[in-house]
Amino acid sequence: KDDPSSPSLWLCLDEVVDPQNFGALLRSAYFLGGGSSGKRNIGVMVCSKNSAPPSPVVSAASAGALELCEVYSTSNLPRTLNAAKSDGWRILGAAASVPYGMIDEATGENAKCLDLHEVDVSDSKPTILVLGSEGHGLRTLVARSCNGFIRIPGSHVSDTSTQAGVDSLNVSVTGGIMLWHFISSEA
Repeated sequence: KDDPSSPSLWLCLDEVVDPQNFGALLRSAYFLGGGSSGKRNIGVMVCSKNSAPPSPVVSAASAGALELCEVYSTSNLPRTLNAAKSDGWRILGAAASVPYGMIDEATGENAKCLDLHEVDVSDSKPTILVLGSEGHGLRTLVARSCNGFIRIPGSHVSDTSTQAGVDSLNVSVTGGIMLWHFISSEA
């Protein structure tokens, strides 16, 4: 957090297993600031187990960003996130709704899931954006490590007849939109 060359925005992937999604997320992170001069740097961290490994498929999906980005790995994501939270980082989990039983540490009440546009990004607070796996979202211990939850408006439609079976966006699309939101606030 105190190193000015260290990214103040991290994309953290909780068991994203599809190599094309992993590659697309790397491409978005690199394009939006992961390596371009003059732009905010975006760090990328993944779980060391149950995640898509670097591969030719990931490289192709990333349009070469895999070779240009440093991707960090952690063997215990909840511990890593809790340590960052203790150091003053904002840990935001992407979710269509708050995972069951999550409590807001500040108020002691049930946690809320904010629409992306409701998140204050003007304060430049160091942030870790956590995206869950394609099929299951955030794991329980990872969700408990978050101090907030965010969603893209539209991901909480209550009228199931209008959803046509679509209740969420692809994880790589979600990541791209959310990263853009955080980066564009600095322009």
